[in-house]
Amino acid sequence: MSRRNEPLEALLGPLEQEVMDVVWRRGDTTVRDVHDDLAARRNIAYTTVMTTMSRLATKGLLVRDTQGLAHRYRPAVSRDRYARSAVGDVLSWLLERYPEPAASYLADVVHDVDDVTFDELRAAVERRRSRES
Repeated sequence: MSRRNEPLEALLGPLEQEVMDVVWRRGDTTVRDVHDDLAARRNIAYTTVMTTMSRLATKGLLVRDTQGLAHRYRPAVSRDRYARSAVGDVLSWLLERYPEPAASYLADVVHDVDDVTFDELRAAVERRRSRES
């Protein structure tokens, strides 16, 4: 995923997130499949899903195959890769623009995480320090 000047632009809106959740779960799929899945839970127009999936393809999150009668879509990035990229973009942006409150908040949050997560975070900080040395 590309880095953007404003990381909030890279975050998915609620409908985009729902669509991506369906595509991540289904893998290779069509607009009709995604619409049927979403329509089972809420009232949504087929054209809304079609437009949303087209925009997600333009953003680079979906790959569109136009060779058949129905366009097929598949994820361009995994859920984990998207999440890591989005979190990284937002945290980097916050730490760059608001270093003191962002670091303070992270320190408070880290205090509340379990030991395994804390150890992973500590190891990541040490890896970064050794790269910068």
